[in-house]
Amino acid sequence: MKIYLDENICVRCGACVSESEFGGVTFKDGKIFIDDTKREDWVEIISVCPTGALKICAEKS
Repeated sequence: MKIYLDENICVRCGACVSESEFGGVTFKDGKIFIDDTKREDWVEIISVCPTGALKICAEKS
């Protein structure tokens, strides 16, 4: 699964960071970082984003 963050609409509110349990979403130097190799409840993390900046993308084969 590939997680995409649209930085143009992300307001860096930190909701996704707060929902992340295993370091899949972190905040450093004013930026959100996604590590989709971490085991997270990505559907839940995406659902708390108030702007819809996080999305699940289909991986290309």
